[in-house]
Order: sequence, then structure tokens, then C-alpha cells
Amino acid sequence: MSAARLRDYFRGNKRSVIGAAVLLAWDGVFGGTYMTAVLVCPIWFIVSLLKNAIEGSNWRLALARIVTPVLTFWLLWTNNTIQIQVAEANALRVVAALETYHAANGKFPKKLDELVPQYFNSVPVAKYCFGPWGRFTYINSGNPIFFWHVIPPYGRKTYDFENRRWGYLD
Repeated sequence: MSAARLRDYFRGNKRSVIGAAVLLAWDGVFGGTYMTAVLVCPIWFIVSLLKNAIEGSNWRLALARIVTPVLTFWLLWTNNTIQIQVAEANALRVVAALETYHAANGKFPKKLDELVPQYFNSVPVAKYCFGPWGRFTYINSGNPIFFWHVIPPYGRKTYDFENRRWGYLD
């Protein structure tokens, strides 16, 4: 693609490119999910179709406008799938370490940091994102509670230490 065509593409698709960047940053980098994209991308796709029909855009620009929300959604959905797989694997590791700690000490630790350095070099993260939903939550004031956010702000996957099974808080 020549520099002139690339410049024309960006001018005609500037809002979509900026929107994709914002959505990727918000959902992917900050939240580790695709929840905003579920709401935004279908509307964005329809608006792109209408804009192309009204303006009579050339086929390259029309295709770029239509593909941008689809590609953005696909990237965020893929990221979310990978993030959940990472969280599931790390959650199993943390629960196993908590159970081992309990077997060795007759009690659960007060904080996850007590598992370092004997069980982990550092406490694993639930998701690789910068938002508050990227960490595991562990509270022990008698009856330990361990959970992580599958779908923030709710959708918390919890582990029941008494029954040794997973469930959802909400």
C-alpha cells in the first residue's frame, strides 16, 4: 500500500482506528475482558454499515470500516479467553498451595503472601491486566474465602475450602 493510500485510509477511518485503540486499552489492557466490546462493537458495526451506505465510500474504505469493529471484538474475545485460561490455571495452583499449607500447619494462612517463598516466588496473578480484577482475592478471618473475577465487577468464581469445590458468588 502506498503512503498516499495509507494516508487516505487513515483519514477515512480515523475515528474507527482511535475507537479500536481506546476499546483495546479499556477492555483488554485495563479490564482483561471483552465486556465493553460486547455492547459497543455491534452498534459500531451497524453504524459503519450505515455510514458506508450514506457516503457511498470506495470499497477499500468501506471494508476497513466494517472489519475494524469485527477485528477489535475478535481480539478482545481472544484475549478474554486466554486470560480466563491463565486465571483458571493460576487459581488451581494457589488453591493447591493453600491446601498444602493447611495440611502442613493445621490452619490456612492469613494472607496469600505467606505462601511466598515456600510455595511461590511471588503470588500469581489472576489475569494479566492493570485493572482491579487482575488479582486473586483471599480473605481469612476464620473461614477462608478465595475468589477471582471472571466477569467484572461480578461473576466471581469462588473456592469452597470446606467442600473442596468451585462455585460462583454472583
